Amino acid sequence: MEIEIPKIDFIVGTEKRFHDFVGSLNEKDKVAIVSHTDLDGIGAAKVANEVLNADVIKFVGYTDLTLDLVNELKEKKVSKIFVLDLYIKFPEFIKELEKIAEVCIIDHHQITEDWNSDRMVFLNSEGYCATYLCYYLFSKIQSLEKWDWLVVSACISDWMYFENQEWMKKVYEKYGEEFYGERKDDIKKSKFWDVQWDLSLAIVYFKSDLNNVFEKIEEGSWNGLGELEKHVLEVQNYINDSLERFEKEREEINGRILWEFEPRFEVGSILSTLLSVKYWTKTLLVSRNKEKTYNFSARRQDKKENMDLLLKKLTKGLEGGDGGGHVPAGGGHVRIEDKEEFLKRLKELPEEEIN
Repeated sequence: MEIEIPKIDFIVGTEKRFHDFVGSLNEKDKVAIVSHTDLDGIGAAKVANEVLNADVIKFVGYTDLTLDLVNELKEKKVSKIFVLDLYIKFPEFIKELEKIAEVCIIDHHQITEDWNSDRMVFLNSEGYCATYLCYYLFSKIQSLEKWDWLVVSACISDWMYFENQEWMKKVYEKYGEEFYGERKDDIKKSKFWDVQWDLSLAIVYFKSDLNNVFEKIEEGSWNGLGELEKHVLEVQNYINDSLERFEKEREEINGRILWEFEPRFEVGSILSTLLSVKYWTKTLLVSRNKEKTYNFSARRQDKKENMDLLLKKLTKGLEGGDGGGHVPAGGGHVRIEDKEEFLKRLKELPEEEIN
């Protein structure tokens, strides 16, 4: 029997507009799903696509939210676009997207604008991951119970399992597991932690081909990832080596911890999360140079410093720079030529200014 999902109160948007939007789809529509590149983004796309059967599925990072993406979707002649697990801050991007298609955005990041319009349906509810929001909404159209294990995994991966603990407990019980969600240190005491971890490492390995991982996630993946598992082990060994390097190379700045490294795999966000559990009373920034940008992840598990506000302050006014997220976790980037200005601001900014 499918476990009832408690009602969600959306900060912006309404369920009626969402269902009207989905209900308006017809055989002439060409549907696209555009989602984020982490487990929550892939999980959200998997859940939504069970209902939508999209013609185009594309996973993007924040630097990809440009007119090039709009033009690519235009060339594919999509008429309906579902944007999942992506915080969009630029009005210009929204306006161009609305010109080529009707759009539905489902997100959980802190919002700065309500993008709802005649051609845009925007639903946001902070405190839940995007996969859970999609599961809640699309489950009212058809049963998605076979993906409940993936939804739980995404909730854990995004550290978004506090508002929906009663539902989490029931799903854990269904799979013969016990939910230890009251304390962050205890969340690892179940198979769900291992499942989300392996999925996250598979995503890291296939970062340039995420549709490969998307297609290989099946109903039976709860019991093992098959051919993906050898790649999971390779990334795990790399992470273990990186954690040892952190202890030797980290730098303390104004009570925060900064570690800059050059990764073989894109594991900055994963390393940030792992290290933040160990150093949970510290603000932790893990950064790395890319070809044109300086990228960073920030974590603070005791929530005594707001990562969303911190990164917004550190990137404010820097051309092409972007940063934000949630209170305990965030990420962003600046142009490589603005790296020194970013580090200068970090060194000059005491912790108490952001609290």
